[in-house]
Amino acid sequence: MTSKTTQVAENLGLNLTQRHIFLCVKSSPQSCCDSEVALQSWEYLKTKLKELNLSERGGIQRTKADCLRICDSGPICVIYPEGVWYRNCTPKNLDLIITKHLIGGNIIEELRITGPIFSQLTNARSV
Repeated sequence: MTSKTTQVAENLGLNLTQRHIFLCVKSSPQSCCDSEVALQSWEYLKTKLKELNLSERGGIQRTKADCLRICDSGPICVIYPEGVWYRNCTPKNLDLIITKHLIGGNIIEELRITGPIFSQLTNARSV
């Protein structure tokens, strides 16, 4: 790795990552939801994680995905390492996902599509 790459990774706090949320925000018209809703959700996620000091060195990484292949009830997100998939990730529902799952380590059953990839969240630590 180059020193610039190493510096970028360090600035992003990649070595401190505890959870990573991928949000479906397709650049072309979406079939799972209105594209405007997806963009609003993405902006909300970025802003809220920064406000709570969770992004970058705060332990939560975020990625805007073009398509997560579940083209219904979107926007869709998936959170790793748990492998929990959520539907209807509007700003209101992302607020729940951030506070209850990303921070609290608890699955929001009413939004869950599938997962976790292991039977129980282990070592769920508040970030």
